[in-house]
Parts: sequence; structure tokens; C-alpha cells
Amino acid sequence: MPTAVRLSESDQQPVQVTELSRGDECCQRMNFLLQCHFSNLASQDSEKKGFINKIYAIQEVCVSVQNILDEVASFGERIKNTFNWTVPFLSWLAIVALCVFTLILYFIPLRYIVLVWGINKFTKKLRSPYAIDNNELLDFLSRVPSDVQVVQYQELKPDPSHSPYKRKKNNLG
Repeated sequence: MPTAVRLSESDQQPVQVTELSRGDECCQRMNFLLQCHFSNLASQDSEKKGFINKIYAIQEVCVSVQNILDEVASFGERIKNTFNWTVPFLSWLAIVALCVFTLILYFIPLRYIVLVWGINKFTKKLRSPYAIDNNELLDFLSRVPSDVQVVQYQELKPDPSHSPYKRKKNNLG
């Protein structure tokens, strides 16, 4: 009589081989072979899932690296546009701030400037514990447009073919 193999319906795992007419040794071999077969199938599925998960992880890393490079490039473009006079008010503000900083460095020794900066930095939390930290340089640069923003916000030039003066000339003539 033949041996019977049952598979559980939920996850396709072998349950047991029952012997109808042969010895226990044959059942053990059959059980071993079925377990090996299904474990190989499960490992192949996990390898596929692992490979797909690796691809997704690589995609996430590539997206994050691309975003970081975009931020760095935007930061450099903003510095360039500050000194390109893209926004004249901000360029004048930067020039005045650099001139004042130069005069301060000329008249006050660097040792005293570093001393005052250190005292300010380490006593800031004692003077105003609920103040929110900010970086004035990054705040300034966030107001300067990057090259992409300059292209997006360029003024539209009027089309000379749709000028109202041409219509008046044509209507008069």
C-alpha cells in the first residue's frame, strides 16, 4: 500500500507521513525528505524577500543621499546668489555685516572676542532658559533663493506680438 502525505492548508507545511503497510524506517525517510524539500522552499522565499528588502533599503539610502546632496548644492547656490546680487537688499546686508565684522576684528583682539563668545555660549541657558536656539547665518541664507528658485520665480516678459499698441495702430489705419 502507498504512503499518504498530508499538507496543512494554511501554510503548505508537511504534517506527517503515515505508513499504511511499510516499516517505520520508510516513514522517517519520507518525513526527512519532505521536511528538507519544504525547508528549501521556505529558504528560497526568504532569500527572495531578503533580496527585495535589500533593494528597498538601497533605494532608501540612495534617496537620502540624493536629498543631502541637494541640500548641500542648494546651500552653495545660496552663497553664490548672495554675492551675485540676486536679491540686492540681502547682498547689501551681507556686505555691511562683513564690513562691521572686519572693523571689529581690526580694533578688538581675537582673544577678547573668543572670550565674550564663550561666555555668551555657556551662559545662554542661565540667562534665558526657554529661548529657542537658532543659527542666524542659516536663517539669512534661507532667505536667499537657490538657482532652481531663481528660475521658478523669474518675471514673465510680455510678448510683443500681443501688445495693445499694435491693435490701436491697426484699428486706426
